[in-house]
Amino acid sequence: MSASIHPLTWQPKVGIRLFLGGVLCCAMALQAHATVLLNDTFADGNRTTQALPGSAQWYIGGASSIASTNASSGLTLTQTKAATATTMAYFTPTTLQIGDTLELTFSYSFHTAAVADNSFQFGLYNSGGSRLTKDGLGFNNSLFNNYTGYATSGVFGVDPSGLGRDHIESRGLAAGNNLNSMGTYTEGKTYIQQGAATPDQIYQASMQIARTAAGITVTSQIGNTQMVQQYTGAGAAQFDAVGIFSNGNTSAFTFDSVRVELAANAPEPSVTAGLALLGLAGAGRALRRRIADFLGKRKNGFC
Repeated sequence: MSASIHPLTWQPKVGIRLFLGGVLCCAMALQAHATVLLNDTFADGNRTTQALPGSAQWYIGGASSIASTNASSGLTLTQTKAATATTMAYFTPTTLQIGDTLELTFSYSFHTAAVADNSFQFGLYNSGGSRLTKDGLGFNNSLFNNYTGYATSGVFGVDPSGLGRDHIESRGLAAGNNLNSMGTYTEGKTYIQQGAATPDQIYQASMQIARTAAGITVTSQIGNTQMVQQYTGAGAAQFDAVGIFSNGNTSAFTFDSVRVELAANAPEPSVTAGLALLGLAGAGRALRRRIADFLGKRKNGFC
């Protein structure tokens, strides 16, 4: 063997690396790409700074609402009379493609019970470019006439009727001026309240909007109450606004850690399985070629 030719030896680490590379590709295929559109923890101690995704400007509705922020507890709305405490913020416009999911999560607490229909409401909307620019305009305004989207409604405290007041609702074009009125939404199935009934306790709320080939599926949670509503066909799929409302509660309502996140193009299970098999097959072929190359050169006397 010529001194200028180095012996070719099989390196197990190379094979392991190829296989692990295939496994990594599979794992990446199984994960949806997540983008945080809003993640406001009010750590800056104010509600007026629009610096997405870490901070949003929260617009307050009528003159009866007083807003205060605290870096540790979040944004508190206090009503000076029996009216509505309403607030809204905007994020980068997003259009859901088939396989995408948009999720809203936040924590909240209430000081005094309010158990009428629609006492507590939150939603994700498409403003169509018709955005609030200052406080005090109210949420019964022609500005909202063409807002579309989905909302979730419930109560603060124990529902005395026991019939169920929690539900998901949809809002279509030209629904009306009043964004936080049940009359401008199409109400879905009602659910009996589970938990989240004690004043001055912190609870979690969430809403997921998933677009599928069949339409839109909305899944929401208030405390321990889980809700789901399906909409077939072409439903609202564009969003750039989040609204959180307290209706008829004459005391304080606080929310914090508002997060809106897009999980883009999450493949169907059959698709992810196919991608995983392709990744492993590719790693296997590369490994077999490496072994065949080594054995061929050994047979021909090069090692």
